Amino acid sequence: MAITGIILGVVVLLVLAPVVAAVVYRLVVVRRDSTSVLVKRDGGDAWRHGAVRYSDTDLAFYRLLSVRFGADVRLDRRSLELGPRRQPTGHELDVAESGELIVSFSGHDRSGGIREGEICVGPAELTALLAWVEACSTDQVRSPARRRR
Repeated sequence: MAITGIILGVVVLLVLAPVVAAVVYRLVVVRRDSTSVLVKRDGGDAWRHGAVRYSDTDLAFYRLLSVRFGADVRLDRRSLELGPRRQPTGHELDVAESGELIVSFSGHDRSGGIREGEICVGPAELTALLAWVEACSTDQVRSPARRRR
C-alpha cells in the first residue's frame, strides 16, 4: 500500500510540476516586462485578462491564466490595424477600470490567419501601442539576414 501511494504521489507531482511552472512563468516573468490588457475576440462575449509584449516584428498576447509557456497569439506588426476608440458600456464597465478605452484591432497571426477583436487599455498604454504601430518601418521588420545586404 505504501509503494502505491509513493508511485501515485510521484505521478501527481510529475503532472502538476509543469502546470505550476507555466502558471508561475505567466504570473511572474511575462507580467514583469509587459502591459496588462483585456482582450475580446471578434464575436466573443468574454473579456480575457492578459498581457502584451512588443517586439520589432510582432505583438504577443499572453492570457493571464494559461499553461502555455509561449504567447497565445502573435500578431504581425506590419498587418496590425487599430480601429476607432470608444468608452466601455454596459457589462464592460464591470471589467474595465476607470478611464480605460476600448479599441478594435485586426491583424495577421503567424499562420497567416486574420485575428480581429477589441483591446481595453488605459490612455498611457494606448499611446504606447499607437506609437509602436506607427513607428513600424519596413527596415525594422526585415530579418537580420536581409538587413545586411
